[in-house]
Amino acid sequence: MVEFPVEIIGRDGVVRRYSFEESIRLYQRRIVSADLRYNDRELIQAEKQHCKHRIEQLRRSFFAHHGWPAVEIVDHVGGVPGVLAAEVAAFLRRVLSTVAPMPERYAFSLLDTAETHRVYFVQPPAASLTADAPIEGHFLLYVFPFTTSGTSPSREAFFEMVKVLDGVRVTGGQSVEAMVAFFHTHDCGLILTGSGSLAQTAAARHDPDTDSEELSWAPESPPDPVEAGMRMLGQGRLEEALSQFTSAYTIHHFRRVAYLGAAVVADQLGFDDETETATVMGCRYFPGDPALEYHRGICLMRQRKFGQALHIFRSIGEWSSGQYPLRLMVCLCLLADHQLSAGRAALRLIRAEQFAHDPHLGNIVRWVRAQQWARDILLAGSLGAAALGVCAAVSGWSFIGILLVVAGVVLWRMVIKSWHRQLTAQIAGGSSHRMRLASSAVLMDERPINSHQ
Repeated sequence: MVEFPVEIIGRDGVVRRYSFEESIRLYQRRIVSADLRYNDRELIQAEKQHCKHRIEQLRRSFFAHHGWPAVEIVDHVGGVPGVLAAEVAAFLRRVLSTVAPMPERYAFSLLDTAETHRVYFVQPPAASLTADAPIEGHFLLYVFPFTTSGTSPSREAFFEMVKVLDGVRVTGGQSVEAMVAFFHTHDCGLILTGSGSLAQTAAARHDPDTDSEELSWAPESPPDPVEAGMRMLGQGRLEEALSQFTSAYTIHHFRRVAYLGAAVVADQLGFDDETETATVMGCRYFPGDPALEYHRGICLMRQRKFGQALHIFRSIGEWSSGQYPLRLMVCLCLLADHQLSAGRAALRLIRAEQFAHDPHLGNIVRWVRAQQWARDILLAGSLGAAALGVCAAVSGWSFIGILLVVAGVVLWRMVIKSWHRQLTAQIAGGSSHRMRLASSAVLMDERPINSHQ
């Protein structure tokens, strides 16, 4: 257990004091940025695991010191124990502190369960309603559990509800439900609404500056385009993310992550012209950068310039976080460039298990290996037909022997051409049918190259 405010040592060695909500956000930001701050994958996983353990410890500690039994219900209804109860307790104590010195005396019960959120009824104790100057009203608490990765319908529903309620003002009437406060972290969103004079008082005394500062629709503080692009990428909004990354490197030419983000997203969308623009410009501003050179090579592969791509891949120096994706690209270029013996030798050194963080690349290894097995079987069949034809010709069946030899040779050429055509179509075909070649290693490698990065 820890006490709040908690003291945390920063990466600069300075000890700072943080409130509960500030400390949670600090560690969640470290989780999100770990891939960009370190090159070693084991170190990245260790950093993320350490931050997750610290978040669990902070939440347990806060709830032990400042929580109350009624709030535990938020973790008992389809939630993970200990995740939301502490966040709800901190949120209610902060928001209701101006009208309820003891928020634990409020009635707290589940009212409704929806696909993206749950609604809880929060009502003041009866004693406050019978005072000489009664303050009437109640609150509704909306709890949105977020998924930690990918597109989250709950997250989108949370922001949409905040935008809708933001234009509604609390009045003294009982019938209008309006927003009192909201808050969100990476794994949950909380909205408190209310009606009546109680909610009106709470809304009037609550400082909105303590709410979330990450709402992209707030006009007074436009977000950094790289951060906005990363957020949209995590939500699956690829075209919007590409626009943000392109804007970032257009405004500031030394935004390395912007070039990488634009290259990754544009390649995934099949926008090869945008990929080429980002990689050519990025390599000009950061010559010799392995991640940018890697994606420049992928761009050439999409244009079927396998010889040039192979030259770029072989010129990349030490790149520990991308060595396995690099080996796979070299293998694909050799096979697509008709260097079959070298390509087969390179494939023997690659295992699908080496791509634990890039399962789509592991699937490519399995596909190429399966295609090679199928090709070898068909080639063996063509050789067998030709050999049988030779034996038939020697035995006096000249016509049949000639037919079998011709059939074997034709089958051999058809198998080679068909296999090569299928491989190149997977590499440089239409965007919906081609391989996904980008690796997360290109965004993990964040070695400082110059002071403008």
